[in-house]
Amino acid sequence: MKSRSTAFAPSVHKKEGVSFLAPIDGQALGTWLGANEHSRVVCLLNGAYTPHTPTPPYKHSRGKVVIDALLSENIDDYLLDYDFTNVEPFTLVIIENKINRKIHQFIWDGKIGTKNQLDPEQPHIWSSVTLYNSIQRERRTHQFLNWLSSEQRSNHEILEFHENLDKDIEQISGLSMLRPQFCTVSTTQLLVDEQKVDMCYHDRISTEKDFASLSQKVLNHES
Repeated sequence: MKSRSTAFAPSVHKKEGVSFLAPIDGQALGTWLGANEHSRVVCLLNGAYTPHTPTPPYKHSRGKVVIDALLSENIDDYLLDYDFTNVEPFTLVIIENKINRKIHQFIWDGKIGTKNQLDPEQPHIWSSVTLYNSIQRERRTHQFLNWLSSEQRSNHEILEFHENLDKDIEQISGLSMLRPQFCTVSTTQLLVDEQKVDMCYHDRISTEKDFASLSQKVLNHES
């Protein structure tokens, strides 16, 4: 959203004995993307299955969910035991980069939480239901996966594709948004290897780019 506060550049934080890397939302002091020292990556999208009408006040920001998920010892226990009542609907993507990589998707629709496990050997893409209708989401998924599979893509090419403008047409262009009320205000890329996580944060408003890294304690795959 164009009026949203600028986020604080990514840095390493430590809370409850766990180190994690994340940019911090300047408005709600949560985050939408982070990685911890135990090889877990967590990303949040606003909304669940369909667009919803906000009914504040809420218990806390959705960005707190990402931080809590990064801090939890066992992600399954956290998602099962935490009371998400009166938290605005969201979609959470969790990647566990341990002996066997796992990708979880958790959707909270305001009443019920649903968790699914996704194929870690396949590429995936998500588009928020609060910003894109079902036809647009399907088109973006089709275009991105076709572009990705057409040839071997570098990390730089993938980032560039996300930063190019989505012209809402059948021709492949990019994934960034530019509308009268909404635009892509930042792009964040995580690169994970066996020893560390590198994060690149591009503030699209100020055009500044920031980089930060976090050493990993246990990691057996590249993501």
